Amino acid sequence: MQSPQEGVRLLAVPSRVLLLGISTVATVVALGSTYALTSGPAEEPTPRAERNYGDLPPDDFGGPVTLTPSPSPSVSPSASSTRSAKPSDGAEPKKRPTDSGKPNRSGDRPGEQGPREGEPLSSPPPAGGAPGPGDTGVPPKKKLRVHRGDLIIRTPGRVVDGLEVHGKVSVEAPNVTIRNTKVIVPTGSETAGISNNNDNGHGMLVSNVEVMAANAAPGVNGVVGHDFTLEDSEIHHVTDQVHITGSNVTVRDNWFHDNYHFESDPYQGGGASHDDSIQIIGGGNITIASNRFTGAYNAGVQITQSIRDVNGVTIRDNLLGGGGCTVNIAEKGRGPVRGMVIRDNRFLSDQRIDGCAIIHPSSTKVSHSGNVWDDTGRPVALSRG
Repeated sequence: MQSPQEGVRLLAVPSRVLLLGISTVATVVALGSTYALTSGPAEEPTPRAERNYGDLPPDDFGGPVTLTPSPSPSVSPSASSTRSAKPSDGAEPKKRPTDSGKPNRSGDRPGEQGPREGEPLSSPPPAGGAPGPGDTGVPPKKKLRVHRGDLIIRTPGRVVDGLEVHGKVSVEAPNVTIRNTKVIVPTGSETAGISNNNDNGHGMLVSNVEVMAANAAPGVNGVVGHDFTLEDSEIHHVTDQVHITGSNVTVRDNWFHDNYHFESDPYQGGGASHDDSIQIIGGGNITIASNRFTGAYNAGVQITQSIRDVNGVTIRDNLLGGGGCTVNIAEKGRGPVRGMVIRDNRFLSDQRIDGCAIIHPSSTKVSHSGNVWDDTGRPVALSRG
């Protein structure tokens, strides 16, 4: 008969063996999981159909894409859309005519050769204190996960962080945040990189985001909608960087540059592109502050009242350039734009119409002060048109 101490020793041996076996199995499983997470491609091997992240729990959002494809909902075109024609493929790029008698100003191409059709207009390097590559867009050390296909957000309060989206982002729920994200917008139709242009997407915050078209093609805008804040972002190589369709919008501390311009744009009835850094087609309570605009051919800020009255617009503390006239206010038969304030801005001398920083109808009263030319510090005068 064995003593109790001997029984304990005999039981200890198989227990240690059992624990060693369990530990070995766990190690193999862990190594296999690590290999699966690190050895595979950083993105999906082939594009998949549009997916809806609205039903994912918060902790899962932005993780590996495992949802089955869902049907793509119909997306309403932006309010400025009047045509659905696609640009023709294979067209030879054309040169835009230039006026060789004009001096070469900041933002112009050297010599007499204009940019080819579809080539973005050149932009001078960021000036000191103005938003630029060091403080806009995705932070340099931020790692991004690739998502291929359109992204539809239907969960209120959702936070999108750290994605590289090869598709469009549609916000259809209130108080959504999109931050530290790059959006590469597909071309071939009139569309927007990020849009809350619907009845449900109010309160959208877009922060430290980069938006650009996948290739040179007309019809792609950056951010489109109303009831949103856009900050610390870089939007480039699109037609319009921002298209405002309604009220309660703040655009601050962004860098807008290198607009695409086409002499033959199917979304303008075959005429030239109307590329603007910001276009406001309706709404009020709109603030545009501390941004840098360069590279637009039509206007830096264009107000048109195309769908409803515009009122209560403040443009302040920006570095503004581009366009025939940089700030262009049009009433479009809806009467004066009321509550128009333009103050403390610096204007580049790169307008196609010399000296035309701000143009407005005589019936629209503009409160302006502290606006100066960036290169000379001299006051900017208003133009009537």
